[in-house]
Amino acid sequence: MSPITFSRILNNGFLNYKRNFLLSAAATAMMVVTLFIISSLLVLNVLTNLSLASVKDKVDVSIYFNLGASEQTIRQIQRQVELIPAVKSIAYIPPVTAREKFKELHKDEPLLIESVEQFNDSENPFPASFAIRVNELGDYATVISLFQGEKFEPFVKKITDKRDIVDRLNRITNGIKNIGLGLTLIFSLITILVMFNTIRLTIYNRREEIEIMRLVGASNSYIKGPFIVEGIFYALAGAVITAALLYPMIFILTPKISGFLQLPADQINTWGLNFWVLLALQIISGVILAVISSLIVVKKYLKI
Repeated sequence: MSPITFSRILNNGFLNYKRNFLLSAAATAMMVVTLFIISSLLVLNVLTNLSLASVKDKVDVSIYFNLGASEQTIRQIQRQVELIPAVKSIAYIPPVTAREKFKELHKDEPLLIESVEQFNDSENPFPASFAIRVNELGDYATVISLFQGEKFEPFVKKITDKRDIVDRLNRITNGIKNIGLGLTLIFSLITILVMFNTIRLTIYNRREEIEIMRLVGASNSYIKGPFIVEGIFYALAGAVITAALLYPMIFILTPKISGFLQLPADQINTWGLNFWVLLALQIISGVILAVISSLIVVKKYLKI
């Protein structure tokens, strides 16, 4: 195909887009809705993954020891647990530190603080404990079973397992992702149908012009090309409008999301809220929908 022919196809496609302005506006609006949902789903997917990773990194199992367990015994247990490959880190929290943390947590409750301060170090009611983190969530079961075994169980008062936090977050995010995916599929089909009808009407309105092009020997690609280009213009216009709507939201939300997840803003920009990456994905998604719709309608209604 010569550059002149290609230029004419592009020009005719743009003219098709301008001629049926109201229909084009409707098709573009549906494209915007679909691309906005797709973009939101992509951002949500990345943010939930970052959030899960952040939560998983903070989740630990707390092992509380009996008040009668000596520090020497607890230190020996710590050295043995540190040798387990699944254990990522283990922090020993002595009774004094546990009491100070409790006082800091309840610093606005003077009566509670006063009651705690009545105990001296030898009468400290706060037990020593371990805060254990592992490499994978599944490894917590191994650690818990170890402290529930005959070897360590006589020294253990209580085990606090926080894995349910991650499990709940996982279920919530999976539900949101499934809803988002369902909405994406529904609006993608609606967008394809709207563009299908728009291009079909364009073919109908230009039927005499198409017939003349057939008679003068125009190639199939020259006749079909403008209608496919018309669909691509819907995608490009939709992507630009969607990007214009998303950019202020990204600019405003990035610092807030960064603070909420306690992650550097550049990490969020890299993986989830990078404007140019989203724009590229919007254009690609829109062009795919447009080409699918255009090819279907051209094949069905443009008999050459």
